[in-house]
Amino acid sequence: MLDLRSNHFHHLPANSFPGTSQVVSLHLEFCKIHEIEGGAFRGMKSLFYLYLSENDITSLDPGTFSGAPKLNYLHLEGNRLLQFPGSALALLPSLFVLHLERNAISKLEPAGLLSSKTPKLRELYLTNNTITSVAKGSLDSAFLGTLHLDSNQLKEIPTHALSRAANLEELNLSQNSIRYVGPNAFQPISQSLQRLYMDQMGVEKMSLDALRGLGPGLKALTVRGNQLTELPDLSPLTGLEVVDLKENPLLCDCALLPLRRWMEKLKFEVIATCGQPFEIRGQKVRDVPVFKSCTESVSPPDEKVVTAPRPPKVKKPKASVSKVSGVKARPAKPKAKLPKPTKKKPQRKPVASKVTKNQKTL
Repeated sequence: MLDLRSNHFHHLPANSFPGTSQVVSLHLEFCKIHEIEGGAFRGMKSLFYLYLSENDITSLDPGTFSGAPKLNYLHLEGNRLLQFPGSALALLPSLFVLHLERNAISKLEPAGLLSSKTPKLRELYLTNNTITSVAKGSLDSAFLGTLHLDSNQLKEIPTHALSRAANLEELNLSQNSIRYVGPNAFQPISQSLQRLYMDQMGVEKMSLDALRGLGPGLKALTVRGNQLTELPDLSPLTGLEVVDLKENPLLCDCALLPLRRWMEKLKFEVIATCGQPFEIRGQKVRDVPVFKSCTESVSPPDEKVVTAPRPPKVKKPKASVSKVSGVKARPAKPKAKLPKPTKKKPQRKPVASKVTKNQKTL
């Protein structure tokens, strides 16, 4: 290891480190470096770790890392980089972990940013930049497993940018200004995602299908410090080991009963508090008695509403009464039929009597 941190180099010319072909780790933190010439690390054939954190670097020459092909871990956090240094990273075919926290990167573009420049990158940390947009395809990578985009300026979940990040296991989106999480937000990475962090984003609503596709593979889910009054169905997430629902103003009524029942089945405690109604504000969801008066789910009340109009149909006992009257009416009908022939007979009788009289006279 070569430790040169806290010096005042300001500028690193080409071939800055002769005779260091066996150095594995180089520390250059807090050296007030603002410029690095191409080939500055030439000859460092064994360099595996490079720390350039907490300097004043605004850009990197495309040939900056020429001569250090084995570099796996690169720390550039705490600089002033204005864009993702893709061209400089193209010379690092083995780059595994990249730290770019606390820079001034505002966009991730173009498409193929990772796949073409850092094809084997496994972990990418972009916390606390000024990122407002992530171009579709910019995060395409067959190897990317950890992505931290927290503390940026995103307005929506970058679903389209993750369409080909099939092995992503950890995604941190905390402290962005994302008010709404739409349906199928994590569908492209649903088969690989294990840890999802969405704390303090100001989320007001999550679609009922926001977590669709996620299942037993998800181990950690945090949505702490948002403005959620309700949550989507979490029951498919049977593999969860860490859940944080704190500091959300949940509306504790019968619609929240599925969440309450899900919490009761877990082997560990999940702390969630009621924000509404006012009289139970601040109480734990697991402790409030409001759910005792609720049915098993939201659907049974609807079924009752459907069955409620059935009593008039059940009031068909009245129909049975009419049947009884009908029974009485049935003998009445033949009575009604009897007078008709009697009426006809008297009409025939006078004719017959006249004929008999005439026969007698004859």
